[in-house]
Amino acid sequence: MVFIGIASKYAAISFPAVILAVYGIQKVYLRTSRQLRFLDLEAKAPLYSHFADCLGGLVTLRAFGWQQAMEERNHELLDYSQRPFYLLYAIQRWLTLTLDLVVAGIAVLLIVLVVVLRGSMSAGYVGVALLNVILFSQSIKLLVTFWTNLETHIGSILRVKMFSENVPSENLPTENDSLPPDWPSQGNIVFDSVSAEYR
Repeated sequence: MVFIGIASKYAAISFPAVILAVYGIQKVYLRTSRQLRFLDLEAKAPLYSHFADCLGGLVTLRAFGWQQAMEERNHELLDYSQRPFYLLYAIQRWLTLTLDLVVAGIAVLLIVLVVVLRGSMSAGYVGVALLNVILFSQSIKLLVTFWTNLETHIGSILRVKMFSENVPSENLPTENDSLPPDWPSQGNIVFDSVSAEYR
């Protein structure tokens, strides 16, 4: 942006508006993207669980001939898990479009100023400014995307921290108790007053 401002001091007037526009776009994208990433993780959990269950019970599925039912269930879970992913992809395309429109606005403003103020600007400065406008587009997309990923990963760390603090441990106090002294030391079983029949 510095080179753009050097090439045309009049274009520098638009920088606060550009910064506000990028901040607003980033804020909308960040909120939406964060929620969609969370929904994406939630939607994929049943699919992963289904994969694990099918892998663990593969012999049983084949023995009872349930492959078709499990395949259909897998397709349902896959379709369900792709909904948030598609929306996340759509919001990323929206980010690219809006940032490209902002950069196109800067480029149009710069070109209009070059045409109107024909003799007062150096051709070299104008060329460098236009090149930097193109590079600015890529840089701002990367900045917003990296910032969003950082926020998302910080949210993941927060969820792990909350899980470790709020979920009770499986090590119950009764699990560490020693066995009573009258606990059987041999593998003998005694049936006393038991009746059973088979029908």
